Amino acid sequence: MGKLFSKMIDKFYRIDQLIRMKATGQPHELAQRLRVSPSTVYEYIDIMKRVLSAPVRYCHTSRSYVYEEEGQLFLGFKKPSLNKQVT
Repeated sequence: MGKLFSKMIDKFYRIDQLIRMKATGQPHELAQRLRVSPSTVYEYIDIMKRVLSAPVRYCHTSRSYVYEEEGQLFLGFKKPSLNKQVT
């Protein structure tokens, strides 16, 4: 299970990178780049939208998935800043 999860996380980071570059291409092209089926691409995009709250949409003009606002996908655990005061 760990390897499968790790591969999925890698795919999300790759999709994020391509989205920020506006270089995903059409869904079938993105599927080829990721070596997955087009239906898996749709599942990943749906997870990014619903679970990770990423503002992703497909732009027909640029023929690429894009973010509706500037940002970057972040998956992981982040410790509180040391500069933050505890009350």
